[in-house]
Amino acid sequence: MAKGFDTATKLTADKARALKQAGFEYALRYLGNTWKGFNKAEAKAIQDAGLKLVSIFQKSANYAGYFSKEQGIRDAKQAQEWAEDVGQPEGTAIYFAVDFDAQGAHLKNVLAYVEGLKSTLKKYKIGLYGSYTVMQAVKGKVDYYWQTYAWSKGKVADFIHMHQYQNGVKVAGVMIDRDEIKKSPGAWNEAKQEAPKKAPAKETKTPAKEEYTTYTIKKGDTFWDLEEKHGWKHGTLQKLNPGVVPEKLQIGQKIKVPKTTTKTPVSKTSAPKTKSYTIKKGDTFWDLEEKFGWPHGTLQKLNPTADPKKLQVGQKIKVPK
Repeated sequence: MAKGFDTATKLTADKARALKQAGFEYALRYLGNTWKGFNKAEAKAIQDAGLKLVSIFQKSANYAGYFSKEQGIRDAKQAQEWAEDVGQPEGTAIYFAVDFDAQGAHLKNVLAYVEGLKSTLKKYKIGLYGSYTVMQAVKGKVDYYWQTYAWSKGKVADFIHMHQYQNGVKVAGVMIDRDEIKKSPGAWNEAKQEAPKKAPAKETKTPAKEEYTTYTIKKGDTFWDLEEKHGWKHGTLQKLNPGVVPEKLQIGQKIKVPKTTTKTPVSKTSAPKTKSYTIKKGDTFWDLEEKFGWPHGTLQKLNPTADPKKLQVGQKIKVPK
């Protein structure tokens, strides 16, 4: 059986080649313009290294309350948008996660979530990640199955496509989870039919090399605030600094920024009215913004010193009134 790995680490061409040389055939990476997401350049580097690319979609999905039909619909829409943005071939798989010990009553919500995915995601096949119990619950209801050893008590379903059997190991300098590939898992390189021709996606032009300069991160700086201050389009700094994790900027760190600001300065408005909110179990910035209809990025902007990956139950944050 083939060897695969999943990782939240962005892969350079060198890292992808090193992992291929280590004996891996499949690379599982996260969709989305986030700290762990991949872009078109990384997708090309992975495939150029001879690895077969498999897409994962996961925003949270690590507690029972996340799952509902409505959430499945929202996630399917977002996953399709992200997949199209990076050029994923139609007919290949996107794996959605059930990343907790789902049991008994939880499974009803998981099945409702799957129903939402199926009613909405049309261009891509649906894969699901979860425990042995989850695999049995969704058998026959999705296209692909990715079982984790976690919470599975040593049981492995006989119909799955991939089995995640080890977490948190370092290979070729990259932290990965190991996966055993039992059947073709719907990788980009394994599309069964040619994707229908469509108009090329519009790409945002990034400044040419001679149009950027170097900036040194100061206390309190975030990509969002720098873009607001200088009138750069949101997303500009992440495109110029693809290897930088926005949530982990360090004082004194050097980043690339455009040499010029927009011709029309961003108008300054009065500070937004805020109130205090206490973090509850399972809360993430993304899910709170989805729930209350705030634009994505709002909470990071209001709480520039908070680490979205390390929110604590009982932690106080600012939210819009």
